Amino acid sequence: MGKLSFILTRFTHGSAGKFLSTVLQTSNQIDHWSVIVQSQKDTDLFESVVAEYVRRSFPCDHTQHLRLEPMVPYNTDMYSTGFSRGNDLTLDQYLANAHAKRDVRLFECIKHNRIVNLIFHKPTIPLFCRNSKSVTITVTTDEEKQWLFKTLWNKHFLETKDSIRILSSDPEYCNFVSLPTVLKFANQYIYPISDKEILYQTLVLNDPTNSWYFDPEKFIKSDKENNIKNVFIKLSDMLDKTKFLKVIPLLFEKLELEEPNLSSIESVHDIWLTRQL
Repeated sequence: MGKLSFILTRFTHGSAGKFLSTVLQTSNQIDHWSVIVQSQKDTDLFESVVAEYVRRSFPCDHTQHLRLEPMVPYNTDMYSTGFSRGNDLTLDQYLANAHAKRDVRLFECIKHNRIVNLIFHKPTIPLFCRNSKSVTITVTTDEEKQWLFKTLWNKHFLETKDSIRILSSDPEYCNFVSLPTVLKFANQYIYPISDKEILYQTLVLNDPTNSWYFDPEKFIKSDKENNIKNVFIKLSDMLDKTKFLKVIPLLFEKLELEEPNLSSIESVHDIWLTRQL
C-alpha cells in the first residue's frame, strides 16, 4: 500500500482556481481528476487529450461554466470547501468514510502514490489535509479585483430582462455532480431583476472568502499553525501567458514536482484564456 498526500489549490470564487488545478494535474505525480486524461499521461496522445479536456471544461458560453467545469472526483461529503463543516475531520475519519463510500479513485491514488489535488475557498484547512503543500491565488490589485468581479458575475449568475438566476443553485445550470445537493437544499435561485444590486453586493463584492485572498498576509499565520507549505501566485500572472510560463516552473519546483511540460501548458493556457472576458 502506498501513501496519501495532498496538494491544495486555494482561491476565492471566480479567480481561475480550477484552471490552475488543471495545470497542476499535467504533472505525472498528481492524479488528474479526469480518469480519461490520467490514462493518457504516458502516451503520445496526452497533449491532444488534455487540450480537448480544457476546451470542453472551460466553455466560451459562460452560462455553461458551472455545468462543465472540472469537479473533484473523490468523495467530499464529509467536509465543505467554503464553509466550516468538516474542519475537525481527521485523516483516520476521512479514510474510514472513503472506505465506507467505496472511494475507488482515492484508493487508486494511494496504491500508486499519486498526489491528490483538492480545492478550498475557505482559509481554515480541515485536519485531515494539514501538513500538506498548497498553492494560493492572490487578488490584490484593483485590476485583478475588477476582473474577478466581472468574471464571477458572468459565470455564476444569469441575468435576463426580468430576472437573475443563481446558477450554482439552479438544477438546470449546476454541475451534475452538485445536482443531488442542489435538489436536497432547494435554495432560491431565481430573483427579480430589481434585486441585482443587492445580489451583486452580497454575493460578488462581499463574497466571504474574498478578504483572505485580497490580503495574503492573513494566510501566513494560519498556514504556520497548520504546517501548510504554501506558494502564492498572482491572478494577474494567471492572465498573462508570458508571466504564467515563467511562474509555473518555479511553482512546480516549490511544490516538489518534476519539471512541467511547458509546451502542453502553453497550449492549454491559450485555449483557456480565449474563453475569459
